[in-house]
Amino acid sequence: MAMDKINVGLIGVGRQGTNHYNNLLSMPNVNLEYICDLKVDESWKKKFQNIPHVVKDYHEVLNDPSIQAVMVVTSTDSHAQIVLDAAKAHKNIFCEKPFSMNTPEDKIRDILHVVKDNGVKLQMGFNRRMDPQFQEVYQGVRAGQIGDPQIVKTTSRDPFVLDKELIKRIGGLPWDFTIHDLDLARYMMGSNITEVYAKGGTLIDPTLKEIGDVDTIALVLEFENGAFGLIDNSRQAVYGYDNRVEVFGSKGMLKAENVSGSTVELYTKENETQKNPLPIFTQRYHQAYVDEVNSFFKSIIENKPVVADGVDAIMAQRAVIAVDESIKTGKPIKVDPHFTL
Repeated sequence: MAMDKINVGLIGVGRQGTNHYNNLLSMPNVNLEYICDLKVDESWKKKFQNIPHVVKDYHEVLNDPSIQAVMVVTSTDSHAQIVLDAAKAHKNIFCEKPFSMNTPEDKIRDILHVVKDNGVKLQMGFNRRMDPQFQEVYQGVRAGQIGDPQIVKTTSRDPFVLDKELIKRIGGLPWDFTIHDLDLARYMMGSNITEVYAKGGTLIDPTLKEIGDVDTIALVLEFENGAFGLIDNSRQAVYGYDNRVEVFGSKGMLKAENVSGSTVELYTKENETQKNPLPIFTQRYHQAYVDEVNSFFKSIIENKPVVADGVDAIMAQRAVIAVDESIKTGKPIKVDPHFTL
């Protein structure tokens, strides 16, 4: 497909949708033709007067033959249906993770068949794969710099506990948060997860029990190649947004530390100091969000595979379901590592 610019519709302009909106405006290969959200009213049309079409019904976006790609950034429970409808309308699709929290896997498989049969791209929003630092680690592992990878460690800690109503919409800690670590661990190791053993509790906000959520998770993974993974997650790191990755292998180790506003460290006789990590995910992963969407558009233009597809979404969701079950039962849970369309 040869084109100078891609005509895009953005479906869903909440917290994450607004992040994508701001990034899309800076991309020279994008014509953002539609803003779509269930909350659209006249005030939205004034706010987004630079966008040709501001609509409430996503079918208006899909029915426009000039639209080549859509960004699905709606509430998680609507992803599966919109992706299905977009594929039937022959639109390339970028969908925020997760694909779904409650759609049976066989239904997701059917949707992926429709995507494939209609010859469109589907990229899932696992943005951490495209973070420049994590990419450097990934490429180093693939190049054999550390030999055979044996252990992967990821740490993800938010700076503050989210509002409960938001958590109910986007999913609890395993679905909204740990799913990124599970995907990144699998991505780094180049091997599917076969077992999950997780512990979760409310060490920060006990009232999260009221909505069936936890705020602290520690888990151990086993991979198909026999390697292991360690993940720790927290909803509140008082010092900033804490995200780190380490891959240890037979010949060495690759590690990506936190990103802060400065690389300067002060050392004196009394102590040493350094800047706290960046305060929130939109700053920490700004470049990753830009790069993942640019990668999506490049895959359309050059007809190449996307960086994270529907199968990656299914494998991550299997692992998240196992995390939930392991926390509830206190036992290790097996994960099926096999999937074919």
